[in-house]
Amino acid sequence: MSRFLVAAGDPIRQQILLLLARERLNVGSLAERIHLSRPAVSHHLKLLADAGLLTQQQIGREHLYRVDSERCREFSVELNTFVETVCSG
Repeated sequence: MSRFLVAAGDPIRQQILLLLARERLNVGSLAERIHLSRPAVSHHLKLLADAGLLTQQQIGREHLYRVDSERCREFSVELNTFVETVCSG
C-alpha cells in the first residue's frame, strides 16, 4: 500500500492518472497534455507502473498506458480498511 500512496501522492502523477482513467495514451501524448518533457513523463509512468496502477499495451514501437481499474479498486479497499482501523482506535 505504501507504493500506491507514494505514487498517487504526487500532483503530477494524479494528473496523469486522471488522464489515463479516461483513455489510453502514449508518453508523447501525455507530455503534450501536461506540458512536461518525455523523460519526465516516463519517470512518472515508471513509478505508477511499479506501484501497480497502470497497464501497458505495446502496439508496434508504441506503448499505450491506462489505469489498471481492478488494481485501483483493490487499493481503495485496502486503504479504506486501513483508515477505518486507524481511526476507530
